[in-house]
Amino acid sequence: MPQENTGPVHATVEASDCMKCHEDVVFTLAHKGKAHKEICLECHRGHPPADMQIIPECNSCHDEAGQKHFALDNCMGCHVNPHTPLVIKLTRNITTPCLTCHTGQFEQLQEKLSIHSKLACTACHNYHGQIQPCQNCHLPHSDTMDSNSCKKCHMAHQPLVVAYGEDIVSEDCGSCHTEVYGVMSENKTKHRGVTCVSCHYETHGMIPACQKCHGQWPHPTEILNKFTNCRECHGMAHDLMATDYITNVFRK
Repeated sequence: MPQENTGPVHATVEASDCMKCHEDVVFTLAHKGKAHKEICLECHRGHPPADMQIIPECNSCHDEAGQKHFALDNCMGCHVNPHTPLVIKLTRNITTPCLTCHTGQFEQLQEKLSIHSKLACTACHNYHGQIQPCQNCHLPHSDTMDSNSCKKCHMAHQPLVVAYGEDIVSEDCGSCHTEVYGVMSENKTKHRGVTCVSCHYETHGMIPACQKCHGQWPHPTEILNKFTNCRECHGMAHDLMATDYITNVFRK
């Protein structure tokens, strides 16, 4: 006669046994599991029906002391699948969880207020790590600008702080400053061949002194004593022939 089973049966389960029933989960872990790869039994210590509480709390492993991100109480709000922990899906109104790590970006947004300061982080970053082209929301200044052109002058978290290097072509400036660009294009003096950023360098709106290029004493002392402002004779730097004085001189 077969022996009657009088006690519980304890089976030894290996990680390789999980694939026999959970092939899709093991496959997902192998390709997108990152640090969760091959740790089935470290998270799931039991199995139904003997153990119905097989889903562990995230902070049973992720409990880094003093780190604000690990103090959040809704991990699954972003990390929707623990088998793909870095595939993070975000709704369009999330900000607070982002700030537990990305404090620098938030400080920039608050230091120089703009329309971007009023947006939730995920209004622009639809998934974690995404940097989308500015043209998804903003029209470019001109048809010649590509997705990288904006970054030459604008920082995404401080868009109104316009700063640039020497690689900005004058056509980009002229797309906003159309009148000035038109005057410069028709200028007959050497300024016509000078790029905008050669004079208005580093910071938008910067107006240099004429002496930056022309030296401290471009004329004899007698002339400098009589005319203390370069514009009295030369007019605007964009149209050096614009004043009545210089026009009358050339007419004689």
